[in-house]
Amino acid sequence: MTETPLVQLLQITDTHCYASDSSRLEWTTEPLLPNLQLQQVLQYLSSHYRDYNALLVTGDLAQQEVPETYQRLNQRLKAFPIPVHVIPGNHDTVSLAHTYLEERFWAPSFMQYGAWHILMLDTSRANKPDGHLSSEQYQKLAEYLAQIPEDEFAVIVMHHHPMIIHSAWMDGMGLQNAAYFWQWVEQYPCIQAILHGHIHQEFNAHYHYPSGRGVAVYGTPSTSVQLKPLTPNIVIDHSNPAWRTLQLHPNGSISTRVHYLPI
Repeated sequence: MTETPLVQLLQITDTHCYASDSSRLEWTTEPLLPNLQLQQVLQYLSSHYRDYNALLVTGDLAQQEVPETYQRLNQRLKAFPIPVHVIPGNHDTVSLAHTYLEERFWAPSFMQYGAWHILMLDTSRANKPDGHLSSEQYQKLAEYLAQIPEDEFAVIVMHHHPMIIHSAWMDGMGLQNAAYFWQWVEQYPCIQAILHGHIHQEFNAHYHYPSGRGVAVYGTPSTSVQLKPLTPNIVIDHSNPAWRTLQLHPNGSISTRVHYLPI
């Protein structure tokens, strides 16, 4: 019998890139250059994680939503040594992202590595800061999940957070109709975790059902700027760029950690 391999994933999020590498992030007074921070992170990951299965890039790719931003980002991702999977965020113009990023970064939306299925969802909606999942996405998910064998597992990947993080200003921009989302997830015991970005801070929790089942929820800090947790208003925390590593085990368990690159 062939042993099911360990699946290892990287996640980066909220890159907030510009057309020019010399552009500073406009909503902080710190001298922060998002393009160069992303470049430094990608260089580090390329050197240290070449044996990983894939890199997940989970939205807010652009701060300056123009073709040149996505063209520059495309050049950076093309050079990455392992497969890259991308979803947009609320800061992205989806039509531009799909036009100027290679199709292989978007397709397929659902993929399998070992015993694990990685389901990439688009929670963005034009000119809306909060998260939305369409009925079409729920239908496609249901059709896919119905075919997963009992001894295989799934992780849902999205931009917006589906649980409150107790920062009032950010919680208003989370996934809308989250109660329905969690009722829907309850139907599919293969779903082990939800992975998201958007919040610019580390978040590790579980959504618990009355049955005793728990679904892990992991929020990952940005490659640009981090925001202070548990605050009623936006407060900058620090500007060390971050990424998350995940080890998805054949028995359905997950090991994960957030890492920071000192600047």
